[in-house]
Amino acid sequence: MFGIWAAVQFTKTDFIQFLNCPKSLWLLKRSPENYPFAEFSSFIQKLKYEGDEVEQYVKEFFENADDHTVDFQMTFKAEDGLFARADAVKRTNKGKTILYEVKSSTSIKTGGKHNHLKDVCFQKICAERSGRNIDHVFLVHLNKEYVRDGLVDPESLLIFVDVTDKVENIMAETVIEVDTALAFLSSEVNMDGCTCIEKSRGNHCDTFKLFNPDIPSPSIYSLPRLNAQKRRDLLTMGILGLDAIADDYPLSENQRLVVEASKQAKPQINVAAIREFITALTFPLYFFDYETFASAVPLFDGASPHKQIPVQYSLHILKQDGSLTHRKYLEREACMSIRLIEQMQTDIGPTGDIISWHASFEKTQNLTLAEAFPSKAAFLNSLNDRTVDLEDVFKTDYVDARFDGSTSIKKVLPVICPHLDYSDLEIQDGASSMEAWKRMIDAEPEEAERVARMLLSYCERDTYSMVEIYRFLSRIQP
Repeated sequence: MFGIWAAVQFTKTDFIQFLNCPKSLWLLKRSPENYPFAEFSSFIQKLKYEGDEVEQYVKEFFENADDHTVDFQMTFKAEDGLFARADAVKRTNKGKTILYEVKSSTSIKTGGKHNHLKDVCFQKICAERSGRNIDHVFLVHLNKEYVRDGLVDPESLLIFVDVTDKVENIMAETVIEVDTALAFLSSEVNMDGCTCIEKSRGNHCDTFKLFNPDIPSPSIYSLPRLNAQKRRDLLTMGILGLDAIADDYPLSENQRLVVEASKQAKPQINVAAIREFITALTFPLYFFDYETFASAVPLFDGASPHKQIPVQYSLHILKQDGSLTHRKYLEREACMSIRLIEQMQTDIGPTGDIISWHASFEKTQNLTLAEAFPSKAAFLNSLNDRTVDLEDVFKTDYVDARFDGSTSIKKVLPVICPHLDYSDLEIQDGASSMEAWKRMIDAEPEEAERVARMLLSYCERDTYSMVEIYRFLSRIQP
């Protein structure tokens, strides 16, 4: 069916993919024309850019030292196909060789799709199979406590962790895994199923639907917070669809509601609870949403690695007489914006509930701003005291199997408000919004204004969607 695979190049990315799903890697290497390559999203582009940016600061760090020689992007090629490109290799004046692997995260990750120790262990194996001895191994990551103040200080931004002993501890098992992967790629496999069937949906491989075409929708993967043991239990019983789950099978309340919604082919609605939620709200209602920016290397003073900073908000104000007005703010400069807070003080009155979706996010941003601007803390804390989470209704009081086990607004909206979606917008998600905001900051005036309109439209859609969902809930009667 497929040609014999030759180990032309086997990288650390390939190795990590093998550890997560061997069949997915096999298809990528043996039959790439059949591989369902994911779109190169704004999020992936952002990760690549940030990785490159962090590496530049590692170079700057080493340039300030003169007692050694450092090579960047050194490549290692082994006869069995292993290929590695090391971020940095240092040769000390004592004749030692040190390998550095640079990560744009704020910690060393060792689980699931990201295993930094396995990454660097693979690099060491490849280097040594190509004839280069490695004496020490370091992982370099960002210091989450670093706060930018003026020019970026590489020495304070970066944390160097000697992981030589940890790498040695997993060396034997990793060698076996690498050789197993090479042998696996040279074998023939069938297209029926992959090991990801035992994992949660968020950990499924890109090829999951290809290898598991008979998974129904909704399925057991649509059950919120289904633990690994129950997932294995259901799979052992041959249960994939929700309709096959017995009525007496032990599930949480939220999970049971999803199952019932699927079996009855209609939403499970607690009318009394919804009416209580609606009638308890105090007008005017402020439907509020932040958009934030975060980057690996802080872009401006007061920011820390990967810390979300509010740069925009949308606010729809609904009065008891049904009148609706819209307010907005978009920061046009790279800064911690006190102007944003001051505009909020103008737009948000002293009474009335503030309604957000997944409100813990907005509350966290208020706390971030309060820490940055103590003089505004009382106002921002008062917003948190008044904030109500509209998403909560859809966790237990309005459950529809068509939400596919999620209460994200982008899952709920098309089901209950099918006249409204994001498809007409140029920006349709938070990652794209971050990328666009950075592009606006760097752009010439005409382009900056065009991107600003895109950002304002996206954020406005979020809060108007909440208004429409609120109106939908308000029409529910006993």
